[in-house]
Amino acid sequence: MSKFNQQLPPQIPQSRDKIERAICLLGSRVKGELTSKPQQELSALVGRYPNPLEATAWKQSLKQLLKQKQKQK
Repeated sequence: MSKFNQQLPPQIPQSRDKIERAICLLGSRVKGELTSKPQQELSALVGRYPNPLEATAWKQSLKQLLKQKQKQK
């Protein structure tokens, strides 16, 4: 398994819009605690609520995944 795959969240959002939303929420999580509603939304998108270090890694991995999907089109 590559280093890239090890940094992916437990659940990968299926649509481009949901991946972009997860990236946005992960960026906010890196900066601090989210309030209840965004916390629940992030958990639903990526499988669980990450700590700040996980959020950083997951955000980068999802950005790379989004780039790969764009290249495939």
